[in-house]
Amino acid sequence: MPGRDARFRDAIIRYVNSWGEDIEVLKEKPVGYRFVGTPRVLDIVLRHGGRYMGIEAKLQESSGTAYQKLSYALEDCLACPIPTIIVFAGGGIREDMKTKLILSGRGIEVSFLSSDEQDPEKDRIEDPHLLLRQRVLLSFFQPLSQPFIYFPS
Repeated sequence: MPGRDARFRDAIIRYVNSWGEDIEVLKEKPVGYRFVGTPRVLDIVLRHGGRYMGIEAKLQESSGTAYQKLSYALEDCLACPIPTIIVFAGGGIREDMKTKLILSGRGIEVSFLSSDEQDPEKDRIEDPHLLLRQRVLLSFFQPLSQPFIYFPS
């Protein structure tokens, strides 16, 4: 039986696959080095055409070392050779850390709805404002030569 962190990661993968887009989803792939110089393995790597995007899946259901772990994850994202975001969930993450992640432009908060312990396939991600979906789709489908600019009428 996979641990809760792996179940969270797998629920994100199922969520991305549910969009019906032509995005290849790779799990546990080595990508460069961590900010401290050790080899880095990303939880999820997305590929579409010639573009890549990494996702660090961070579930913190109880307080403890979340602040330190998430700070390191943010530093790793900044040092990663491909665009990388942190998708996080859980009641153990303090509000100041949530704010830091979101304001960095790298953090996206979702809800993790865990199912019966016997069937991890029923676990799911709730992305009520579709922020994760928007972030991924803009990264892959926005032309490189044209910045995303919105002019309200």
